[in-house]
Amino acid sequence: MAANGDYQKMEDVASGPLEPPFALSRLNDDKDGLLKGLTDARVAELVEQYGLNQVPEDKEPLWKMFLKQFTGPMQIMIECAALLCFLIHNWPDFTIIMILLVTNGVLGFIEEKNAQASVDALKAGLEKKMPVKRNGTFESIPVVQVVPGDVLFMRGGDIVPADCYWLEGDPCQVDEAALTGESLPVKVPRKDDEGKPFSGRQMWSGSILKVGECQAVVSHTGVNTMIGEAAKAIQEAGGKDIGVFEGKIIEAAQVLILITVLVVAFLFNFMYFAQGVPLVEVLEMSLSLVIASVPVALPMVMKVTLSIGAKELADEGGIVTHLTALEEIASMKCLCSDKTGTLTTAQMTVYYDETARSYSGFSTEQVLEFASLASNEANKDDPIDAAVLRAYSKMKGAATVEAAIDKRKLEFALDKDGFMGFNPIVKRTCAAVTASDGTKWFCAKGMVDVILKTNPDDEGKQWTVADYDSMSKEASKADADLGVSGFKTLGVAVAKNGGPMQFAGILPIMDPPRHDTKETIRKIKEAQVAVKMITGDHHNIGKELARQIDLGTDIRTPDCLHPASEARDFIVLQADGFAKVKPLDKHEVVSVLQDKGLVVGMTGDGVNDAPALAKAQIGIAVHGATDAAKSAGDIVLTRDGLSPIYTAIQISRRIFKRLKSYVIYRICITVQVVFFLAALAIFFDLRFKALYIILLALFHDLQIVTIAYDHQIAGHKPETPTVLGLLLQSYSMGILMFAQTMLLVSCGHYFLSDRFADGYFASVDATAAGTEMDKYMETTIFLQISNSSAILIFSARTVGFFFTSMPAWQLALSTALGQVLINVWCLWAPSGLVDKLEPMDVLGIWLYDIAWLLLLDLVKIVAGRLWDKYKPAAIDRNPALTARDRNSRRLSNNLRPSYMLAQVGDQKSGVDAQLSQVPLQQRNSLRLSRTYKK
Repeated sequence: MAANGDYQKMEDVASGPLEPPFALSRLNDDKDGLLKGLTDARVAELVEQYGLNQVPEDKEPLWKMFLKQFTGPMQIMIECAALLCFLIHNWPDFTIIMILLVTNGVLGFIEEKNAQASVDALKAGLEKKMPVKRNGTFESIPVVQVVPGDVLFMRGGDIVPADCYWLEGDPCQVDEAALTGESLPVKVPRKDDEGKPFSGRQMWSGSILKVGECQAVVSHTGVNTMIGEAAKAIQEAGGKDIGVFEGKIIEAAQVLILITVLVVAFLFNFMYFAQGVPLVEVLEMSLSLVIASVPVALPMVMKVTLSIGAKELADEGGIVTHLTALEEIASMKCLCSDKTGTLTTAQMTVYYDETARSYSGFSTEQVLEFASLASNEANKDDPIDAAVLRAYSKMKGAATVEAAIDKRKLEFALDKDGFMGFNPIVKRTCAAVTASDGTKWFCAKGMVDVILKTNPDDEGKQWTVADYDSMSKEASKADADLGVSGFKTLGVAVAKNGGPMQFAGILPIMDPPRHDTKETIRKIKEAQVAVKMITGDHHNIGKELARQIDLGTDIRTPDCLHPASEARDFIVLQADGFAKVKPLDKHEVVSVLQDKGLVVGMTGDGVNDAPALAKAQIGIAVHGATDAAKSAGDIVLTRDGLSPIYTAIQISRRIFKRLKSYVIYRICITVQVVFFLAALAIFFDLRFKALYIILLALFHDLQIVTIAYDHQIAGHKPETPTVLGLLLQSYSMGILMFAQTMLLVSCGHYFLSDRFADGYFASVDATAAGTEMDKYMETTIFLQISNSSAILIFSARTVGFFFTSMPAWQLALSTALGQVLINVWCLWAPSGLVDKLEPMDVLGIWLYDIAWLLLLDLVKIVAGRLWDKYKPAAIDRNPALTARDRNSRRLSNNLRPSYMLAQVGDQKSGVDAQLSQVPLQQRNSLRLSRTYKK
């Protein structure tokens, strides 16, 4: 063994990067050698072999983040339009399109960069350092430089920087809640798990040393730790590219552009070959149609809308790290929530009401007072002592724990050396005190069976309570009953004036639900989002909490998750939650729900939650989450509880409606313009000025950006957009608007001025065939299309009549100002690009467009109701549903109003056959307490 403390690999230790550079047997056989630490030379070798103690982040470089803003489907279509402008030397349009394209890209880059900066700010802080033994002495070393074999000195409050083994020092209590979900700290050292030598000394990276001081030897660092393994799972899960609704928009736009391309191809051949129109004019017309069909402002509208929603959510306690998450939450149908710190307070609470048990003539209040005397007031990090003292303070009506203790000191004085603290061997704390009246009390608290009768092999004070036989039966039954109800328990015994120990009672302990959890879950369920609790805690604890918060008591254990089958999937859909789960179990639950077509949200705070957070469409890192959970989450909560998630649901659904309004609006006016130009060329042998089309498309796209601020009421159920639904509503309204314009062209001479009539007859005269229409008529049509397109947004943003919902002032103002500008331009015609219109014609066009807007509303309402009634329950495959799960998944259009029970009528026989694979108790539960939806 090298005297300098260098480590040598032993033959019984497998080689490879995952193994520590020393044999675990040395923890017993050569502890002194390990305690000497490492030399600088050996550290350099180990850094070369194992790397730094950090989990590399797959962080996107800024240049790549910027370029990504120009490579999406919409951006490529806009770039194609710009290329066409370039080829025909249409520099004004080329300039306008490029300005829009660059503005979209810069805005998206800034928003994404700001979102990333918000997360980085959460993780920012001073460089963490820790005493590490190097060259025989302890030095303060950055934890990132720790290597396997280093000896660390840790004390209460320190975060364990790497996987390591306890060597010497105090018996410690280590909080592993961030890793395992267990509320109570574990004892280190403790008895080894069966078949796992030295597991009782193991301390995991990311856990918190709550009580004690110790020296520990590092076994694994960086990616080889449990945190590192979780990070690998996150990276394998991948990242999100586009959101649910954005994918639908892209599909709808692709259909629209495909139709436009077909129309352009037809018109190109018709105008160039049949009518002999010059090639440049045909190309300009083609360009106008392409620009009309491409939603140029869509990326900007989406980014502005999402960024406004992100800022709104930040004010309510949620930082969005992926803007697409705000799209996903609108479609979320199931929220999987962890327990500790999200549904509960993450603070153990002692109950001294009727839930507690008292014996030997004592009251529950006295039992709590005795327990408080046996609690260490200086050990604020101990969750049990802290919980007992909080309960005692509350019972006494004191403002603070310190005030209650100060008052208690007037009644009881601790004897010299009278306090015996907890350690993993004796499993109890004791205190000898003298009351103000001279009575001497010996108080003890701990595990019920240990308080009833101590273990003669431990080193503490020994006793057996009076009337042990009957008392142990009664206390054991009460202990078991409380355990079934989800409580941990604390036994209390006392002796008066040196007399025999009396078993005073049992205090139940539980991490209680947050004050707002029950109400928030009710609201989330009313929004038709199912909530499932996913916890690593005991089954009874999870079941009792679920009962308290009205979540439902069908809490399952992981044994029902394997093997995979239809019956298993049915159980997962039905269950209200899962207890005693491990990280892979959480991942499996999310996968099953996604495979059944549900958009799933997952909350978590620890390393154990990170893989499931990455797998879910919406990963939510709760307040106080570890860095691993924050990195995996799409939303990072800065407030406790589920209420920010409910807020996010409401914000997301409002965002969905805003974006849907824009999409319907944009497709409508595109259908109107494209069909109008085609009909004009085919049936009237006329052409419409391409510049007008470009001005209409670009002007209204810029004008409509304010839809991001629009007032919307969140829907009462998850939004599941379908391409067919979007196209049906948009095309039905768009075709009606096309008819509106064509009716004006063919019949406007009956109710407009003589100038329009003269222009109409001049345009359709045989001698004018194949030319552009009369300028006055053309200006009138331009104004009609402009006005009808502008006010269309007020219809598209509602499901009823446009006057039943007040738009945001920003949207109303931008629309009004835009149309005032265009109408004034057409009335005065200062540039010569348009003809000067008669005021009565402008008024007539407005009345005409408003009348048609009412008709549009009627068609929209009827079409919407027909769609809701007769929409097909077919599978809508959407590869853009999430980039985290590349498999195509079914959208659950066939879910019943219970919104979580999938329709299984056709699969009933198959499920029944597979139910034979399920344990009998679960089988009976399924068949007796549940029924299939027919």
